This record gives sequence, structure tokens and C-alpha cells, in this order.
Amino acid sequence: MKKNFIKMNNNQNQLSLGNFCKIMKELAQNKSFASQTEIFYNLFDVDNVSDSTINNYCIGYRAIGSEFRQKYITYKKHYHENPAIFDNIVIGLLSILDGEVYPKLTHEQILSKTENHPLLKKIDLELYNLAKNDETVSSDFTQIIYNQISQNQLYKTLCDLLLYIVLEKKQPIYTQTSQKEVIENLLNNTNISVSELEKFLKLQMQDGINYTHSLKSLAKEKNPYACYEMGELEYNGQMTGYPRYIKSYEYFKIAAEKNHPRACWLIAQMIYQKKIGDMSEEDLKLAWHYLKKAEKVGSVAATNTIGVCYLKGYVPGEEKNEAKAIEYFKKAINNEYVYAYNNLGKLYEQKKDYKTAFKYFMFGADKEESWACNKIAEYYRQGIATEIDMQKAFKYYNLATEVPLNILNHWAFYNLAKYFYLKGNHQAGIEKNLNKATEYFKKAAKKGIYPAYEELIYIYIDKYKETSLDYYLNKINEYLNILSKDKYYDKCQNNLKQRLLEIEKKHLALVKLI
Repeated sequence: MKKNFIKMNNNQNQLSLGNFCKIMKELAQNKSFASQTEIFYNLFDVDNVSDSTINNYCIGYRAIGSEFRQKYITYKKHYHENPAIFDNIVIGLLSILDGEVYPKLTHEQILSKTENHPLLKKIDLELYNLAKNDETVSSDFTQIIYNQISQNQLYKTLCDLLLYIVLEKKQPIYTQTSQKEVIENLLNNTNISVSELEKFLKLQMQDGINYTHSLKSLAKEKNPYACYEMGELEYNGQMTGYPRYIKSYEYFKIAAEKNHPRACWLIAQMIYQKKIGDMSEEDLKLAWHYLKKAEKVGSVAATNTIGVCYLKGYVPGEEKNEAKAIEYFKKAINNEYVYAYNNLGKLYEQKKDYKTAFKYFMFGADKEESWACNKIAEYYRQGIATEIDMQKAFKYYNLATEVPLNILNHWAFYNLAKYFYLKGNHQAGIEKNLNKATEYFKKAAKKGIYPAYEELIYIYIDKYKETSLDYYLNKINEYLNILSKDKYYDKCQNNLKQRLLEIEKKHLALVKLI
């Protein structure tokens, strides 16, 4: 059978020579300096290789020639004793990126130039993301790369990545048969047919303006993928503007009948979150049925949730069982499930074993999970199980905000506003920025973080004292009314009274709650 090679110059799952050249060209300031051939010549210190040969190497139709690999074997052998061995390659790549020719520089000068080079950092980050997606790259290697980028060791990162690309990367092969086998293996534990999957994918890829109508039609045929997606739309309120959980359950139930893993898991979640039912004994039995079904057909989320159930005592006929909970969290961790890391961290935090908690939270933070990033930032800010490091705290708080809104932990906005922008933070090198603090407090407040309302009131008291504008007085009253409806109000009421006394007495009548 003829071998079919996976292209490696436009595939987001391959840390490859082709993708390296592609990224270089995309980021280069002057595209004419950044042809695939010029980049190849610079990488291997050659100038007489045909374009077709280079193209074959980059696409992946041919393995990189032994004469080129031999150069990198030599580099690798002497790299640790002579880090400057890559200087010509690195400065050549910087010249291509910046569109200018650099004079001869010492190794120290090149290190200094690369340490904060924004385009080089982008390249390292993009290659790091490819490495995370590439199944042939070990997690240990990607962790090393991540740590080096975090420390701005961009020169070393680039060298390590190039050594991997040239010496370690194997050419992936697939055939139509193996591709089909992969799909069939995924569906083995379900009642879902390949044709049902094909119909759904065809709809996703080919339908246009009438997508929702077509999706509903496919759901009427009891296509499990279409039913699951309709359930998601109803669950998130995207059909009517508000969630319809019963409708969502009906769709999920059809998908679950064919063992759709996530549909099974979400039915259980809806019961545990009281979106449907009232957590009666019958409800808990139904939830457990779907949860175990989801686990059986491969849902890692279900494995984690089973751990939560043992922890909370939701398992029908069984008492709380922490040992069982930990067992299931660790099973989920074997599949890199980030929320299981968080759950183990919380367990050890409750036991006051902060070092172990920190370790598990860091696993989640390194995977850029928002809650874990905010938690790690708190540890660095307060010096829990580690030294106080405001720069790292600032970094992880920001990472927590760089995720989709539906999974964003808005406490990170509150913490950035409170500890960095409200008064500035000398240790982190952050100057006071009241506008940004106000913006971030508002984002937190909108998500029900009531201490943010308190901080906003203090900001507007100061604004009112400066300007006497009724706008600020009205905002104070608005936020007081909101704050008074939460139990947090009892904690901050005395402080609020003291601060409000700073406003002229004739205006205090407007502040009705104090």
C-alpha cells in the first residue's frame, strides 16, 4: 500500500521544520527576506540546495537529509560545553525576522538581544503550542520549553526546539484505512454509527445561514451529535435568550441513549446542579446511572465527577469516601483532566498541606485553567508554600483572564484591580492606574463578586469629594443598594459608614442605607 504522509507545513499538530519556516515567514517584518529557502540556508549553513528538495523536507515528503542532520548532531554534542555554537544560526534568524543585517556580535550580546525580542518570543510560544498538540512530543519536553519561555530564555528555547525538529521529529504516516479505524475505535463503546458522524460533520462544514434549521431537522432524525448540540444551545439559552433545561435534557437524553459520552455526563451535571429535579434519592440514582454510563464510554469529565460524588456523599447507597474520591481524581489526572488537579489541590489545602496543594494547583495553572491560575497567583501574592513573588502573582492573575468568558474566574480581575492597579505595586513594577482598577472592579462586580462593589464605592467617594458631581453620588447609591442584598454587606458596613462620613452631611440623606 502506498504511504500517505501528513503534511508538516500547515498542520497544527506537528512540531516540524515546515511549520517553523511558515511561522518565521508570517512574523518576519520584510517577507522578501523570509523565503523558505533563505530560512533553510540559514538553519543549515548551506547555499546550494534545490528549492524542490527543501520543499520536500518542509512538507514532509522526505526525511531531512543525513548531511543536514549530522550538523545538528554535532551541535547537540557540543551545545552544553559551548552554548555559542548556535550564535550564527540565531543571529541569522533575527536578521530574517527584523529585515536587517546585524554586525558580528559576541555571545553575551546575542543573549541580551534575544532575551526580550518580541518576535522571537512569539516564535517560541507558537512552537510551544505546536509541541503541546504534537502527540510525539513528551510532556516533559513541553514543560521544559514552557519554563524557559517563562524565564525569557528565548535563545536556549529556540535551540532546544530546533534540535528536536531536526533530530527527533519522525515523519507521521497515515492511510485511509487507519484513519477509518481510529474513528471506529472512538465509537466502539457507543451505539453511534460512522454515517451519523459523517452526516453531522457534513452539516457543520457545508451548511450556512440555515444551520440551526438544518441542525433541528437532523436532531428530529435522532442524530446523537445534532441532539447533543441542540441540548447545548438550549442549556446556554442560545435558542430563546434564556436557558430551557427541560428542553435541553430531552435532547441530551436522545444522545445519551446512543451513549454519547458528554450528553450522559451533562445530564448528571444538570441534576447535581439542580437545573432539573430536586436532588431527591430518585434524582441521585438517575444522575449516577448517567454518570457511570459516561465513564464507561470514555468521559474523563465523568471520572472526575464520580470523585466529587464520593467526596460529597452523592453516591447512592454509600457514605462519603475521601479515599475513593482521590482514586477517581487520580484516574482523571492520568488523562490530563485539569479540574481533577484542582480538586486534589483543594483537598490538600483543606488538610493544610499547602506544598502538595500548590503542586496540584500549579499543574492546572500550567495548563492555563483560569481558576487554578488565580489560585496560584494568590499563593505567590501571600507567600503560601512559596516565597512572595508579586511578579509571578501578576503573571498568573493575567493568565487567568486570558480565557473564554464562560470559563473565566472573575476573581482574577478583582485581584488585579485591588493589589496592582488601585495603588500600584512596586514589587511587580506596576504603576497606579485608577481607570484600569475601576474597569476591572466593574467586571468582577458584574459576576457577583461583592467586595468589588465596596471598592467601587470607595473610588466614587473620592471622585465625589474631588468634583461634587451628582453622577458619582448616584453611583454610590446604586452600588450600596446592590451590596446591601448580600451577606458580605454585614462585613463591610462599618467601613462604609466611616468612609461615607467624608461626604458633606447634606448629601448623606441620599445614601439611604447608611
